[in-house]
Amino acid sequence: MSDASNSEPRDLSEATRAALDELESAPLDERAAGYRQLADALRSELEQSDPSRDAG
Repeated sequence: MSDASNSEPRDLSEATRAALDELESAPLDERAAGYRQLADALRSELEQSDPSRDAG
């Protein structure tokens, strides 16, 4: 099942997993900033894909 409409979420998921793996390999004192950046990026992506934002 290689439907093109499903590839974007999978790509995002794979990118997120890769980012998490990279963060986990960083020294503990450097992780917080990376987690914040990742959370901000994911929040922004979610807000852009939220159909209810277009209705308001």
